[in-house]
This record gives sequence, structure tokens and C-alpha cells, in this order.
Amino acid sequence: MQNSVFFKSVINSDSILDSIGLLGQYLETLIGCQHICLLLPHDNGRNELIPYSFKINQTDLKVLQQMAIDTDLFSDMSSGMHLCITMSSAKPAIKLLSMTTFQSLYTFHLNRSVYGAILLCFRSRVQLTDEQLHICQMVTMQMEQLIEKIYFRKQVLKQQSYENLVNTLRMKDGFTLNHCYNVAFYASLLGAKVGVDAEQLEQLKISALLHDIGKIAIPDSILLKPDRLTDDEFSVIKQHPAIGYELLKDLPDVQKILPVVRWHHERIDGRGYPDGLSGDEIPLLVRIVSLADAFDAMTSTRVYRHSLPVFEVRRQLEINGGKQFDGRLVQAFLQMLDDHMIMDRLVWDE
Repeated sequence: MQNSVFFKSVINSDSILDSIGLLGQYLETLIGCQHICLLLPHDNGRNELIPYSFKINQTDLKVLQQMAIDTDLFSDMSSGMHLCITMSSAKPAIKLLSMTTFQSLYTFHLNRSVYGAILLCFRSRVQLTDEQLHICQMVTMQMEQLIEKIYFRKQVLKQQSYENLVNTLRMKDGFTLNHCYNVAFYASLLGAKVGVDAEQLEQLKISALLHDIGKIAIPDSILLKPDRLTDDEFSVIKQHPAIGYELLKDLPDVQKILPVVRWHHERIDGRGYPDGLSGDEIPLLVRIVSLADAFDAMTSTRVYRHSLPVFEVRRQLEINGGKQFDGRLVQAFLQMLDDHMIMDRLVWDE
């Protein structure tokens, strides 16, 4: 599995357990690691850990949980640290490791807003190379993004006033809903990158989630068409921002959301729709969602086309900076992607 395929599979997943399976298959092929454990703190405030595992039996899993708790694994062990049963048996972690069927263990911390660790376990003594360690750090960051996204979805769904709309879109077109979640996730990352304050960041997340809500009213024959749209069909699709605005405008507490819903297809050069806004007429949060929307569309595979390779995505964003997109946001977005190892540290097919 190529790194690009792995990343997109992980970031599109709704399940931590499923993604651990993807991670396990990937690392088993790449570095020979057949056993993986992800440990996340329980949200009950107690000193408990939630385990997710790949090919680890329950007995070993309990010992690994105990090891993490007893040895303060998350804070006392540096990311990438190697434990091996041939090391000093006086170390508490080594004593516990010897109670498992494993002889080597590497631990990688989840270092962003997610707190926890990924444990890579080997039944023989293994010394990973620098290149293999780099791969492990990379996929750890990708798992962080998945976990953040799943937590984010749970947070958004707590907004009861939007539950019916989201559920309606889910029933009509699951792909569009997943796209909306992706856009909200990328937009929140970019918003934080450019200094959007906490209150506006929450507004950004909700408005990005609902940006395509107008597609509820687009006929299935067009929205779900497995081939490219005709010009007439695309004209119908282009009505969704205005439709979304009409659907939401009379609901309570939506005034700050409406600009994103109506204007996310406006362009800096004034050639967008439905109102032909340009430049600073387009609010910052709208410009952020517009960029996140285009990025997810370009990196997603549809029935009628494959996702674009990363060099082409970069080229399109840079070419359209100052035209379709805010040029300053394009540069911030590309830097954000580099920071999170989504693009330039991956091996993409060109």
C-alpha cells in the first residue's frame, strides 16, 4: 500500500479500530511489525486506558496497559524509545515486557491535542533503522489526525439544532456528508494556523460542516450521477449554496453560519457564484472553507475520476492563489500540510 493511499484511507475512516487494522497491514508489510497497540486515556478522569490493537491477544494487551500505567509511559519515555528484554531487568517496564510474548517494543507518542501512545511489538529482538523509525513517526502523526477528526465529529454532533439536517444529508448522500466532515476538519486546522480565535473557530467548524447542506434539495439523478455532469446538470448543482442559505436562514442562531453556506463558491477574482463577490467582500471564514473544500475535492476519488497526485494539487492551489483563493491562505495551508506531514514527506504516485 502506498503512503498516499494509506493516509487517505485513514483520514476518511470513521473508526479508530478499523484504522488500527489499516495501520497494522501497512507496517507489517513495510517494517515487519505484526502486533500494534494504541492506548488512549479514558475520558472518565480516572487512570484508565482504552486499548485498540492489531493481532495482540487479551493477556498481552492487559500487560501492555499495565505497563503504560505503572511506568508513566506517556511522559517518561521519549517517542521512538526501544525496549528489549535483553536490557536491564531492573527496569519496571522490562519486567512487565518479559511477561508478554514480545521481546522488543517501540513506543510512539501522540503529541498534539490527542494524548496517548502507539506501541509496536515484536516477538523477536528487533532494531529499527532510522528510515523505519521515520516511517513510524509519520504514520503516528497520521493516526493523530484520524483521532482528532473522530473526536471532532463527536463534538459537532452534540449540536442538537443541526442533527436533523446532518442526518438528512447522511441518508441522501454519505459521500457528501463525509466530504463536509473533511472540509470542517481541514478548515479548523487552517483556521487555527492563521490565528482564528476560539469562538470563531467553533463557528468555522459548524459552518464548514453545513456548507453543502443545500445539496439536500438537488435531485438524486444529478447529485448521485456516476458520470461527469452536463453543463445543464452543473447549473443545477451550482444552486446549492443559495438553496442552503434558504434552508437555514429562518433557524435560530444561524446568522454567523449563513455567509459560509451561501458564499463558499465565491472567488477572490469575482468570478464565483452565486453573488459574484470579490476580494475582501468575502469574509475570512468563507475563504478558509473555500480552500478546504477545494483541497478535499481534489484529493478525493470519485467513480468518474481518481484523486489528483499531490504535485498537481500543490500546483493548482498555487496557480489559483489570488484568483480563486486567498493567496495568503494558500501559503498558510501548504505550510500547514507540510507541518502535519500530509504532503511532502509522503511518497505519492505521480
